[in-house]
Amino acid sequence: MFATLFFGVLNPKTGKLYYINGGHEPLYVINSSGVKTMLKPTGPAVGMMPDTRFNIQQIDLQPGDMLVGYTDGVTEARSPEDELFSKKRLQSLLEQPFISASDLLERVRSNLFAFIDIAPRNDDVTMLAIQHATG
Repeated sequence: MFATLFFGVLNPKTGKLYYINGGHEPLYVINSSGVKTMLKPTGPAVGMMPDTRFNIQQIDLQPGDMLVGYTDGVTEARSPEDELFSKKRLQSLLEQPFISASDLLERVRSNLFAFIDIAPRNDDVTMLAIQHATG
């Protein structure tokens, strides 16, 4: 058995984020211009190998930057025609201008559930977005 995880500690005043990504889907850092970077795994999924050490990474979120995380249930959701929602489709939604974290999450949610329609759901659909305050 194994689990993926993303663990981060964010200083909301400075925007400094320390994190590890244990085999989880990469998180996006986006701003008004689109995707700035992706926070890729810093180690394997938890429980795959004993005594695994994870590299701690850091990034500085700038004012207005948003960190967006999701489970694979988002990108692997299927339409009634058995088509995947896909990372490409998710990224295209993240590249569009946004007003707030809740606005962005609602955009993805509404597009995702319109895509799924009446198809059976096989996995959880979980998303998180936080935005570093401006000024």
